[in-house]
Amino acid sequence: MFPSSGTGSSGTQKPTKPIKRSSSTALSPPSVNKNRYSPLSNLNEDDNDDNMSLVTQSDGDEAHQSTEVSQKIPPIYVHNIKDFENFHNSLTKMITDELSITQTKYALKINLSSIDDYRHVTKSFDESEIEYHTYQLPSEKPLSIIIRNLPVSISEESVFKALTDLKFSVTSVTRLQNRSKCPIPIVAVLLSISSKEIYSLNRLLHCVVLVEPRKPTKGIPQCTNCQRFSHTKKFCHLPPRCVKCAGDHHFTQCVKEKDTPPKCVNCEKNHPASYRGCTYYKEISKSKNKFNSKQPVNNKNITYQSTQPIVNNEYHNEPLSNDYVNTKRKTYASAAKSNITTDNDFLKTLLPLINSFVSQLMQKIIESLPVIINSINSNLNVQP
Repeated sequence: MFPSSGTGSSGTQKPTKPIKRSSSTALSPPSVNKNRYSPLSNLNEDDNDDNMSLVTQSDGDEAHQSTEVSQKIPPIYVHNIKDFENFHNSLTKMITDELSITQTKYALKINLSSIDDYRHVTKSFDESEIEYHTYQLPSEKPLSIIIRNLPVSISEESVFKALTDLKFSVTSVTRLQNRSKCPIPIVAVLLSISSKEIYSLNRLLHCVVLVEPRKPTKGIPQCTNCQRFSHTKKFCHLPPRCVKCAGDHHFTQCVKEKDTPPKCVNCEKNHPASYRGCTYYKEISKSKNKFNSKQPVNNKNITYQSTQPIVNNEYHNEPLSNDYVNTKRKTYASAAKSNITTDNDFLKTLLPLINSFVSQLMQKIIESLPVIINSINSNLNVQP
């Protein structure tokens, strides 16, 4: 039982007002306690600062390592290596991380583990004049975009200056053309530094524009230096081969006469090496399409439709019959027509049965007709 705050003469409780406390009056006097371990607090703070600096440094190192590892390093294809042991010994002296070497059909494929090794190896190959080709580092790839709805009368120089004034690092601006070689209101722009802010650009030279990433070409790239496929001339360090006569020179130095038929350096037939009907190019395209068809499919992009009824033709390579296809596409007229035909068929099957029943009934009536007549006559004679 809680104690009562007060009682009257009759013993009933009186209501009491709650006590209000002001902010000026403290509930209890402040007590000052001396901390005898206070001299150690400075040491702890110094230790914490050292630990935080170490953690920050380690996090920075881990972040640097993770970004370096996450970046994809392109392979290096080395051609015409006759002494592999000397090549391997000189290669292992140059690198600091792991590497792997794979023998392909025409070259040695070298996979490195760090960007520093990649730069060091390619520089050494250039100095030693080793024949190789490679690809561009993803971090050094320019950003390729297209800008739509720019009038044809605007020059490429004006677009270049307008983008440069907006603090974009523009490398080149190219006005696109259609199949008839007529300019269209679309320009292609290359940026040396990848800037995602350009996608938010909606006005250029007071024109309402639309900025989109440029779609890559679907075909297999061909090097215009060595006429091989799957790489470009910018990263090709192989001897040149002519696209016209298959000679060991660049096509700009070719002296082939117009009457002389061309020769393909890949299949050795009478056509230029850039001809897309080349059997060698068709084999590469076929193998590429076969490889892409074997890639796993993302189930998130699949839309499932309603299941179809199972028929016998589903387990064979035969097409479905026309009757089955027609039943899947019925109109009201066809449904009504089918009902009429089914009714006529039913009547045709029922009519012979009715005829036989009626004939048997008439025969019974004819046979029993004399008896019926005699019974009627006898009943008439009996009456007075």
